[in-house]
Amino acid sequence: MTHDERIKVTVHYMAAERPFRDEVKADEAEGNFKQTALSAFGLTEGQTPDGNTVTYTLYHDGRPLENPDETIGRIAEGRDHLQLKLSQQIVQG
Repeated sequence: MTHDERIKVTVHYMAAERPFRDEVKADEAEGNFKQTALSAFGLTEGQTPDGNTVTYTLYHDGRPLENPDETIGRIAEGRDHLQLKLSQQIVQG
């Protein structure tokens, strides 16, 4: 995969009316893309006024994407379209 190669990415989030779609460079880090997706859905991670902590995790084929430095190209494994799911976690404070 070349560094200029682009991958179509679709992110599904249950609470959203529609999925977020983007074309991403294969060498973009998952952590950077996650921030783009959160922004597209109007979401932020962190502590809420009531003391809870909200985080979001992207999943691919049921596997959580836990390495923010992993590239979109590596996650896509040679495919030109990637389907991801975004899940919210709330830890009560």
